Amino acid sequence: MTQQQLASRLTLNCMNSYVEPQKLHGIQITLMDVNDECALSQAVKEEMYKCYPEARRAHLKDGGNFPYLSRSDETNLYLQIHLRQFNETKYSAMEKLDDTS
Repeated sequence: MTQQQLASRLTLNCMNSYVEPQKLHGIQITLMDVNDECALSQAVKEEMYKCYPEARRAHLKDGGNFPYLSRSDETNLYLQIHLRQFNETKYSAMEKLDDTS
């Protein structure tokens, strides 16, 4: 992992933000969770699951507080799976290529 990638991931993790669950009605959500110790208590995790009852769940065997650093391959795989549903839509992160050959 490059220094720029590491800095980017740490910055995202440390940003102070809040998502209002009621504003995400109808949006596909995937919650990623680790099965080992992390900063979130089980009560907080359960509350999160209640806020997003329709969300898909991605479970990692371990990864602690920074699974995107310690388990980057698995985390990226879950992200790719989640983002696949948006291909060929206006929400796609991929550029459309012109077939003008």
